Amino acid sequence: MTVMGDNGRPLNIVPDLLVVSPQNEAVARELLFADLIAGSTNVNKATCELLVVPELSAYPEQWYLLCTKRYIKPLIFQEREKPKLVCKNKDTDDNVFFDDQVIYGIKGRYNVGFGLWQLAYGSTGKDSETVESKPENNGEL
Repeated sequence: MTVMGDNGRPLNIVPDLLVVSPQNEAVARELLFADLIAGSTNVNKATCELLVVPELSAYPEQWYLLCTKRYIKPLIFQEREKPKLVCKNKDTDDNVFFDDQVIYGIKGRYNVGFGLWQLAYGSTGKDSETVESKPENNGEL
């Protein structure tokens, strides 16, 4: 929330989504939903929604904090062609005629890309002194 714009003024970015691996789900739930943590009031309660991503299980210490409620998003999804069911089940199709196989599939086209880097922050879970990184990165995605 302290990221400044080119003019030196705050961009008023408020993160609303915490993305974690399955290994960190319990910690994230405690952080976002518990009334008390270690006997003290949890000041982070209800500050974000939680998204647990199974694909992050190979990187258990990584987490991401995103601002997703703005018109421009940190990640952009473009649907180029809507998904449609494709059937190869006619007697004249080679797979049916030669192999007695019926094939069903879904065909669609998509693209993804980065939006504003200021709307996403991530961590590998390692201390910045032990991680080799470019100085201009500062942990932002």
